[in-house]
Amino acid sequence: MTERNYEAEAVEQGWTPKEDWKGAEDKWTDAQTFVERGEKIAGILKSRLDKQDHEISNLKDANKKFGEYHKKTLEAQQKKDADKIQELKTQIAQAVTDGDGQAYTKLSNDIEDLKANQTVPTDDAQAWAQLSQGWVSDNPWYTENRKLARYADGISDEIRGEGYNGQAYFSELTRRVHEDFPEEFKNPNKAKANVAETDAGQRSTTNSKAKTYENLDSEAKRACDDFVAQGFMTKEQYVAQYEFED
Repeated sequence: MTERNYEAEAVEQGWTPKEDWKGAEDKWTDAQTFVERGEKIAGILKSRLDKQDHEISNLKDANKKFGEYHKKTLEAQQKKDADKIQELKTQIAQAVTDGDGQAYTKLSNDIEDLKANQTVPTDDAQAWAQLSQGWVSDNPWYTENRKLARYADGISDEIRGEGYNGQAYFSELTRRVHEDFPEEFKNPNKAKANVAETDAGQRSTTNSKAKTYENLDSEAKRACDDFVAQGFMTKEQYVAQYEFED
């Protein structure tokens, strides 16, 4: 077996023999050490590159999935708005027949509000990619924790069906995953806050039938607060759109 020529390999890689070395004496290494150290560093770099490639692949997959979610969300919201507008138009026709000007004005305003708040389809793929990629970056658990990722995928249709879209969709998805798996995020303060809100909601008994913010359940209140804080809608708009149980 041919003996390995470390000196020749080291010279090819930029190594300098001791007699030609011009740096500090304690910084010089022999040819074999130089080569082996280079191989070790190369192995580390390869491992890092492989990991980065894997992370990039995960991000691409996540972006693709969320792109599909976004499209379905838009379609669901558009259908829901269209159905509601058609229902309001029927009511307007009845108001005209009844000569009820007050009802006519209110229904007309409701239609205008719906149209103003309708989600407009966009072909700006770059904007959506930035939104979804930002979410994945802020929530590394989606690519690192298979159990949480499967759960998030499983509730995505439910969230879309409730009319969430855009940033509101991501905010609600994050909130539900954190709420349902608090042990995965080890945030006892959030858990205490959730319990306190739930207890407060259960103690609220005043005018329980009125369609007001105070009579929203604790989950709906949190969603409402999130939307108001992020500028998606006012508290009054959320309450007006919320479907209270009779």
